[in-house]
Amino acid sequence: MDNDKALHDEQRLMRMMRKTLTSIVRDTAPRDGNPSPLTEATVLGIKDCLMVISSHEAELAQLTGRTLEERPRFTDETPTTHAVKISSIPKKTH
Repeated sequence: MDNDKALHDEQRLMRMMRKTLTSIVRDTAPRDGNPSPLTEATVLGIKDCLMVISSHEAELAQLTGRTLEERPRFTDETPTTHAVKISSIPKKTH
């Protein structure tokens, strides 16, 4: 159980870092013809960090058996997908 908590905490940390970096980029985006206050080296550093975060989030998702496509749902929300067991599909005979 400690391992699950550690993975959950690490996922939370990755999410926080990604959101913070993207907020910085959004807040410092050039507007009204003004140049960006960030240097090219800083922009590249942010891109590199976001790539590492994204890669690590994918690894953590795989370790926990989740996908990166999962989104929160309301309990009364109608599902948009329908799972079908492969064993229920009849085999074709040629």
